[in-house]
Amino acid sequence: MITLRSNQGEAIDKAIEYFNQKKPKPSLIVLPTAWGKSILTAFVAKNTNDKLLVIQPSKELLEQNYAKYTTLCEGFSFNAGIYSASFNRREICQITYATIGSIKNLGETFKRYGFTKMLIDEAHLYPREADSMLGKFLKDSGITHVLGITATPIKLQTNRDMDGCTYSKLVMLTSRSKKGNFFKDIIHVGQVQEMVDLGFWSRLQYQSADFDSTMLKFNTSKSEYTEESVQLAYEANGGASQIVQALNQNQDRKHILVFVPSVLDAEQLAAKYPNSAYVHGQQDKRERAETIQKFKTGEIRVLFNVRVLSTGFDFTGIDCIILGISTASIALYYQTIGRATRIDPNKQDALIVDLGGNVKQFGRVEDIRFEKGKMWRMFGSGGKLLYVPTKVDD
Repeated sequence: MITLRSNQGEAIDKAIEYFNQKKPKPSLIVLPTAWGKSILTAFVAKNTNDKLLVIQPSKELLEQNYAKYTTLCEGFSFNAGIYSASFNRREICQITYATIGSIKNLGETFKRYGFTKMLIDEAHLYPREADSMLGKFLKDSGITHVLGITATPIKLQTNRDMDGCTYSKLVMLTSRSKKGNFFKDIIHVGQVQEMVDLGFWSRLQYQSADFDSTMLKFNTSKSEYTEESVQLAYEANGGASQIVQALNQNQDRKHILVFVPSVLDAEQLAAKYPNSAYVHGQQDKRERAETIQKFKTGEIRVLFNVRVLSTGFDFTGIDCIILGISTASIALYYQTIGRATRIDPNKQDALIVDLGGNVKQFGRVEDIRFEKGKMWRMFGSGGKLLYVPTKVDD
């Protein structure tokens, strides 16, 4: 049985209270990376007599959340099941852990089984539009209670100006907009600083290299840099040689996760750097799982990563992250750095080596704070407002 940390009880109580309400609005709980969101999920599931659907965006997170429930609820795990094509399991139980892609067309089925409650992990990853997979499922299922969990309750929203040109702005998931907002309220916020003060975050050290950002170009929606410009900036700023230099300067680090722009970059670096490997989204799933396991056991010291493992990768031993990429997304930046924030008895701190100008743009993740006045606002290093709400976002 897991003993709750001092900062976990209130959030869990708020979540359980939410699901006991008769007609609640779709709401969010904001919890920092390394808080233990799978623990909250397990406690909520354990304390309900109703049918509960738990949605997560990946096979890895589903496996993690399900395992946490079976650990916490020994003797009761018979009432939990998995509905996911990736697991080749299609179980509908009182507590059902699923990926939305596997159940997107089964809303009416879950309605017949009497499901009215849903918990969404990494809620910021799901589109708010009614025609999305999640939107269609919710409409078909008639689910009445939807609670999202996320560390980053923000997203870049694409809009059009008076001249018809597109632009993007950072908005809270609860912000009202012309496109609508699915989540209406934030019922609890766990601040990053609470984790730091209580000793539940690994101490972070930052090293930033000089970076020329002039080659970075926004994509058509202005929501992120183009892959081509990120690649060009990577190469213009030293690319592989900068990464190798950073690796050589930190031989004492035992588990190093390196983010690079392309599969080719990852393959070339892994081919020439000792005790390393690479993972990416198009890789055979079994091969990727085996590589990640070797990284966790220490058989592989350096793991080059292309657009995976930035969210929900729960390995406490990571003691160094090297950012060879640049991003315009503070959510992605926060989630990426978050892979190193978990405490571990075998590490004193974690080193963040930024080769892409990200720390200069966004600041230290420990300084991120959400505050509520008339509306929720997001602050960063030096009290900088990272999101300024308007009465009704465009």
